[in-house]
Amino acid sequence: MAQVLIRNLDEDTVESYRQKAKIKGISLEQELRNLLERNKPFTPEERVAYSRAVRSMQEGIAPSLTLEEIREGLD
Repeated sequence: MAQVLIRNLDEDTVESYRQKAKIKGISLEQELRNLLERNKPFTPEERVAYSRAVRSMQEGIAPSLTLEEIREGLD
């Protein structure tokens, strides 16, 4: 397992996570591990899946201006 040391953190930030950990009944270290795990970067496969999901939500949405109207506005 890897280890990370983070210096110069704001005391209020650390205290906030310490309180969250206490409420959940876990250590500050475990709270921060959970935070990092939840927010890790997408894998390439996840990136592709997310891109496809966003594109599928946009299907059928017509642009507010036609291409001709956009060209006229540029003149």
